Amino acid sequence: MDELRVTCVVKRWQHHTASGGYDQLAGAVGAEVVRRSTRKTIVRRVAGRLWRQFSHPKPYLLDYRYEDWLAELRVLRSSWWNPPDVVHVLYGDEQLDLLLRQRQLLRCPLIATFHLPPDRMRERFDKFQSHLLSGIDMAVVIASNQLQVFRDWLGPDRVIYIPHGIDTDRFRPSEHLARHECVRLIIVGHHMRDWKALGEIINQCHMSKLAVRFDIVGLEHGLPSSAFLPNVHFHRGIPEEHLIQLYCEADALLLPLRDATATNAALEAMACGTPVISTMVGGIPDYVDNTCGWLFDTAEVDRIVSLIGDICNEREIASSRRNAARTKALMFSWKRVAAKMHIVYEAVAHRRCPKAAGAIWEY
Repeated sequence: MDELRVTCVVKRWQHHTASGGYDQLAGAVGAEVVRRSTRKTIVRRVAGRLWRQFSHPKPYLLDYRYEDWLAELRVLRSSWWNPPDVVHVLYGDEQLDLLLRQRQLLRCPLIATFHLPPDRMRERFDKFQSHLLSGIDMAVVIASNQLQVFRDWLGPDRVIYIPHGIDTDRFRPSEHLARHECVRLIIVGHHMRDWKALGEIINQCHMSKLAVRFDIVGLEHGLPSSAFLPNVHFHRGIPEEHLIQLYCEADALLLPLRDATATNAALEAMACGTPVISTMVGGIPDYVDNTCGWLFDTAEVDRIVSLIGDICNEREIASSRRNAARTKALMFSWKRVAAKMHIVYEAVAHRRCPKAAGAIWEY
């Protein structure tokens, strides 16, 4: 059987590491890539301004730009003359619009992966684009909490759960783990983080005189000024090697969340053998369990501070979960995710059910 031709429409986010992000899937499956251009020529700026002026506002697309529209247009043009077997839009939440509205011009099946929590998608598919849902041949979701709402929209046979992946060769434990006098907690990213809870955690640890250092990595944050303490260290725009070092040296990733499906930070940390302290929301329990971390209900600040205090008194509480964190991350390696995705491509290209073909994710 000839190998399938798959085209992936991809984009990168500024805060993603060089080896992180969902766009890594395109390389893992060996797809042809259509990428949102980042060139800022004068012609591109003028054309983008005109496009924004005359296109209809789309508040349900949070980061859809002129460059995304151009990428979709390139797919339509190329697929008309030389259609691939499958087109896979890797961020259906924020880079899929033209292909849906002009679906009749796309001469192959369309797959889209969705990343946002269900409540962030309801307005779009309940109100604005419900009439276009038939154009999606298969929706891939990365968290089990997305399944029901997408099944309601598309039907059970057109939705499949395949989790987010991680480069477990790049993100890996250090062979020489440094021992630090104080507990080190790393905080990475900003999207849907519970900054209020995090600020309270930092302040309570300070008031309790706990020997803990907080390393905050991100382009932005929402911490109150009261959390700017001597044991809080900010890292912005650091190279990936430095981030991996911080993961490896940390006793745990501290990740309080307001909502989530999957997070790169949790997968990167676990791949480095670093357990995760997070919130029992959204799809986080799909990735983190009590063998490789700790999950708390929303705003359980006192219990999180109590855990940090216990780790300060007995570092083995955290270090005993390092091997389990690495083992858990290996389950989400891109190689394993790509193998399941290939089954989905094969089934969708031949109008079969991916679940019957063996694409169901198993832990």
